[in-house]
Amino acid sequence: MSEKLPNIIYILGDDHRAEQLGCRDHPILQTAHLDALARDGVLFTNAFCTSPACTPSRTCHYTGQWERTHGINFTSESSLSPDAWEESFPMQLKQAGYFLGWVGKNHVPAGGGRSGYDSGYFEDVFDYWYGNHGHSGFYPKQQAGDGGRIYNNANADTQIDIFAEGVLNFLEPQQEFIESRPDSLPRRPAEQPFCLCLTFNLPHAYGTGNMQLRASDDELYRTRYRDQFAEVPLPPTYIPFGDIVEPRLPPEVYNGIHLTSYDYVRDPRSLRERRIREYQTITGMDRMLGNLRHTLERLNLADNTIIVFSTDHGIHHGEHGLGGKCFLYEEDIRIPLIIYDPRRRGRSIARTRDELVAVPDLAPTVLDLCGLDIPDSMQGKSMRALLDGETPEWRTDLFTEQLMDIQNYPRSESVRTRDWKYIRYFQRTEDPRQAGRKFRSTLDDYTECLTSSIKGEKPIYEELFYLKDDPGEITNLADNSTYTDTMQALQVRVTELAREAKADDSPPRTLAFEQGV
Repeated sequence: MSEKLPNIIYILGDDHRAEQLGCRDHPILQTAHLDALARDGVLFTNAFCTSPACTPSRTCHYTGQWERTHGINFTSESSLSPDAWEESFPMQLKQAGYFLGWVGKNHVPAGGGRSGYDSGYFEDVFDYWYGNHGHSGFYPKQQAGDGGRIYNNANADTQIDIFAEGVLNFLEPQQEFIESRPDSLPRRPAEQPFCLCLTFNLPHAYGTGNMQLRASDDELYRTRYRDQFAEVPLPPTYIPFGDIVEPRLPPEVYNGIHLTSYDYVRDPRSLRERRIREYQTITGMDRMLGNLRHTLERLNLADNTIIVFSTDHGIHHGEHGLGGKCFLYEEDIRIPLIIYDPRRRGRSIARTRDELVAVPDLAPTVLDLCGLDIPDSMQGKSMRALLDGETPEWRTDLFTEQLMDIQNYPRSESVRTRDWKYIRYFQRTEDPRQAGRKFRSTLDDYTECLTSSIKGEKPIYEELFYLKDDPGEITNLADNSTYTDTMQALQVRVTELAREAKADDSPPRTLAFEQGV
């Protein structure tokens, strides 16, 4: 390999289900450029997030940690301290001499401030900042907050195309574009290696829900796939809201009331409409990837630029009558993952890997591919050997956790092997009878959730699925005496993994929002 430091482009979608790729044999969705990226690189067919919610999972992406170590969630009311963010993979690259860029949505609070997002911290630590904190709508210029202010210099009006302008300017500075935002858009030094984080807020409901099929929208976002509306598949375990006979979970665990933004799962027609919009925006991101790779070729950057494509987590599309995310079922924890390293092009290595890989593995992988030391704080495993076609000793089970106990989601944790999954649920810390409001937690502090099961908190409900024969997680075997030994072994193992995920007894390196910086 070349001794020259490689460039990194790290692309994240939002609520992108694992099967929503052409290269995963999707019957309708077309993603020609992502498929090509997978052919040129490595597609991971068993990739998982470890916390199926935006903020904790994105924090896992950059820090290489499980949530109960980094301690960031919507309910944590805190942000990563500067010293904790310094050990993230973008900052490790910056310390190694990389020019650091960010385009798109940021949902990782860091540096303190009133909300954790508005302190200007990211704007200071990234050399090139063309992003917004919180959500980005499909038409970002028109949303409240910093979106309209930041993106008003773009010619486009739709999210993907606005972000594409920011990316193009990062790679190939445009004088007019730069002059419109001289405060945060410096020219990329040609002699420096770079890392660009590109983060979409699609196909998330916040974006697809406010698509308006405007005459000014690209044809892609108005008509694509609509001639196949009746052919849009429904999940095999889909249950319309009115047909639910027995709820998926007991009401004391989850009462079935989800955020109204996920009401589209209630009937087949509205679900198909939302899936059409998701296909359109995913194809839009795919088209942008094609333009990006073409630009890299034209600028003679392609042979030394690593591209990572993934997402924060999946989402339910009405499976078992469920909408939204924050469950530890396959729909929410499975994610797409493609890693392309052009330095490996042409080598006879496997283009797909089926090992159990997880979001925390990505940060150490990026650093390892760049030949940099991996901080001790990172808990994930570098996948470099997998990318090289080797068969290293690898994990045989995976720990996932859902510690956000607002918006009616159940607090839970799980261990997944290739064949089995065990999930345990804990006492609600909000009143489940009043879902839809912001609740007062019965726990004194979110940090109690980080250690409560390790200290012996008993679950109130358990599930056991034999994934080999039951990939849809239909039959709960937890009370089947035939599987008592398996159940007991996984009960022990999930506690062991929870203890490993906590790393040590130290509190998370976070700052309360009101502390500022």
